[in-house]
Amino acid sequence: MGKKIFGIVGLVLLLGYFVTLVLHISANFDQYQWDFRSHRKAGEIFAADSDPYDPSILFPQAKTSFLYNYPPVTLYFYKFFAQLDYKTAFHVFLIAKCILLIGLIYFWKREFLKTNANALFGLFCLLAFNSAVYRDLIAGNINLLEQVFLWLAFFLFLKRRLILFCTFCLLAASFKMTPAFFLVLLLIADDKKKYQYFVCSGLAFFAYLFVQYIIVPDMFTSGIRNAFAVVSERGIIVPSTFTLLSDIFKWLSKNLGVTTPQAIPYTITLIFAAAVIFFTFKAYIRLNKLKVKNRQMVEVFLVCLVYALIHPRFKDYAYILLIVPAFYIIVNNRFTKANSFIFFLAVLVYPPFIIPGTEIVFTFFWKYYPLMVAYAIWGMYLYEIYSSGKQPCGLSPHQSFK
Repeated sequence: MGKKIFGIVGLVLLLGYFVTLVLHISANFDQYQWDFRSHRKAGEIFAADSDPYDPSILFPQAKTSFLYNYPPVTLYFYKFFAQLDYKTAFHVFLIAKCILLIGLIYFWKREFLKTNANALFGLFCLLAFNSAVYRDLIAGNINLLEQVFLWLAFFLFLKRRLILFCTFCLLAASFKMTPAFFLVLLLIADDKKKYQYFVCSGLAFFAYLFVQYIIVPDMFTSGIRNAFAVVSERGIIVPSTFTLLSDIFKWLSKNLGVTTPQAIPYTITLIFAAAVIFFTFKAYIRLNKLKVKNRQMVEVFLVCLVYALIHPRFKDYAYILLIVPAFYIIVNNRFTKANSFIFFLAVLVYPPFIIPGTEIVFTFFWKYYPLMVAYAIWGMYLYEIYSSGKQPCGLSPHQSFK
């Protein structure tokens, strides 16, 4: 009874904290959701038959320096919000995101985790990966809608409803395109038509982009150009493998005078990506031979981790994708003894100040520790699979992960 009461109290406190955060964002509508402010203005410029991809037009009006880099058809989404005054549109978008977030957390718990640790999972959702959820809310990015589509797609994949899986994958990729990567799950599906679905989905995605290029070629190419222009973001904003390696070589050049060709960070990133894919594939083969009940769900989680680790521009709020895979392995692993440490590391938030003399620690640890946690989670999965022998995670074949 005491444990139940403690859980209820903890959940109430977390909800109170979440409401406080949302009210804070709402009260400071002129400071937060900068992505939404820029994108809504792009929709307004588009409605006025002007070019929202032109920074000389967008920046003065949006009062931001964020380029619009999504495909032209997505402008109709933001055109809807442009019909409302900014304050109203801001709050409609914020409330919609909160509803999506609450629904997503409930969906995660019911369909993927099936845990009674409500307060613990709630804490993890709010704080994990440098408060990725909070960072998503204050940025006002479309990421949360993308996450909803992706997790619906994963759910449908596990239910072997592959046509709907493809549909939601393509919906998730309609803005940022890179989520189309998850169509690779079809290649490990237990379905005779999986290659047919894969090819047809690829062609559908190509048609989605090609039709836009045919109809509005200038806007389409401008969107592609803008997408490449924002690759320079790094650090806390974009804690990815590529940006970490780029910062390391930049530091070596600045502080030690070590100069390297510009292609080196790209080359080493490709080597890291190849290594991640190789070792994950080996783990997939081993896991597939063991034939545990939740095998395909673990495979989905592994693909999520691969996507995060090899994505050259995996942003801070995008780490929402890893909340469920991380919590799942932290709670259910059997062979490692670092559960509590990894949990603590995952919910740790970087300090708002730098202690003198520790600048290098800030540069290569605090700025990139969500990425380091992601690598640790990936390593935990591989260690569990490689150490399992005939009994993955302490379970006999045909049993599920708890």
